[in-house]
Amino acid sequence: MSKKLSVVQNTLLSYAGQAYALLVGILIMPFYLVHLGAEVYGLIGFYAVLQAWLMLLDVGLSPSLVRQIAHHQSQAQDGQRDGGWLMRSFEVIFLPLTLITCLAVWLISPWLAEHWLNAQALDTGTLVKCITLMGVMVALRLYATLYKSGLQGLEMHAWLNGANVVIATLRYFGGLFLVAEVSQSALVFFEFQLMVAVIETLIFAFKAYERLPTPQWSSGFNWALVKPIVPFALSISGTSILWIILTQLDKMLLSEQLLLTEYGYFSLVALMTTGILMLINPMVQTLLPRMTVLMAEGREHDMQLLYLGASRLACTFLFPLAAIIAMHSGELIYAWSGDRAAAAWCQPILLWYALGTAIMSVSAFQYHLQYAHGQFRLHVWYSLASAVITVPVMFFAVQHKGALGAAVAWFVLRLVSFAIWPQIVHRNLARNIHGTWLHDILRISLMTAIGVLVTQPLFNAIAGEDRISILVGLAVSGLLTLVLVAGSHKPLATKILLMLSKPSTGQ
Repeated sequence: MSKKLSVVQNTLLSYAGQAYALLVGILIMPFYLVHLGAEVYGLIGFYAVLQAWLMLLDVGLSPSLVRQIAHHQSQAQDGQRDGGWLMRSFEVIFLPLTLITCLAVWLISPWLAEHWLNAQALDTGTLVKCITLMGVMVALRLYATLYKSGLQGLEMHAWLNGANVVIATLRYFGGLFLVAEVSQSALVFFEFQLMVAVIETLIFAFKAYERLPTPQWSSGFNWALVKPIVPFALSISGTSILWIILTQLDKMLLSEQLLLTEYGYFSLVALMTTGILMLINPMVQTLLPRMTVLMAEGREHDMQLLYLGASRLACTFLFPLAAIIAMHSGELIYAWSGDRAAAAWCQPILLWYALGTAIMSVSAFQYHLQYAHGQFRLHVWYSLASAVITVPVMFFAVQHKGALGAAVAWFVLRLVSFAIWPQIVHRNLARNIHGTWLHDILRISLMTAIGVLVTQPLFNAIAGEDRISILVGLAVSGLLTLVLVAGSHKPLATKILLMLSKPSTGQ
């Protein structure tokens, strides 16, 4: 068996691949806005929301596959064949779900086109066809996510991120060539994206079949393998429903209230905040399997050190980034898109969403701790209580104050939750680490605020009317704030790196 990479190495590889996909998406999307127009861009944003809601059909199976395969890595060939049979069982479960999804989206697409989306330039027939294609793409994404999860459980992060780079290049650069040189039709654009989704699914399927073979080609559903993980999958599924409500309810409500052109502008805000959330994904993809393995080996102290180190690192990068985005939101949108109308519309909204999203990203670490312990009772109650509060608050905010009301409500809800919840989780699962964790949060928050204030005059001196000088000013301000935050933590980066690099005893 080949030697596995450390958490640090896997995380760096994951960041390299996902940073490429994220940066390419951020760089290309403004060109979509220029070539396709704000309405079609709003339709792309609606697809992202629809995809998030329909991915609930996964019912917790993909995260369960990651954990089960990571837990049984030491079983070598037998473990891999059991993992392959488990993946095949999930494929069988997904088949009726994906067929029903495609049929349901096709049936509801006329109503969505006529009564939900407030389009002015796009005709109803085009909207119906585009929405139907969205349903097929979501079905393919369900299978692609399943195959990725199997490979993630094997800690094949280098290969996964190489494949993600290829897919991102095809999706974004291919899409840009299409809209710039071939056609600005919304329907043609979504047909191209469907083709990319098919290629993506096939690539991950072939690799998953290679590394997670079934006992026989004809192996079907195996209830004996599925049954032990049903409680875990159901708990993941239940909390996923609540998570989607917490993170996507505002976007769904605004897609009905805003003009599709305005929703295109809001999609710029959503893309920026999604970028903040995605910055944590590579770390999560490497962190969760390793934390699970450490707990399985009885090394809880090492797992807690890994948790603290990862949380500290995430906050060190996320807080300065979100603060700079929030304080210079209008300038950032203009420098990025070149659209002053979009910048003016987004400025007060992105401010609150950026801050709230950074808080939410860091809050996810309490979920990771529960994931490693395999205990989700606290998370279920937290998600349920959050949903009960969020739903009426967000309905009221959107109905009475529109996008700005949604943004302020998003920030306040995230802040209140962050002030209460981590202490409860730590007290139940890792009582001795809360003081260290809280000290890190307060130190990083304070130094971020100081950094933003100190760099404000410098930004004003650098940034002019042109987009390049604004980007330079933002980059310099962000880098100096990051250096200030990172420099406030004296101890022992070397120790943390050594601890993170320590291989599992089962490897």
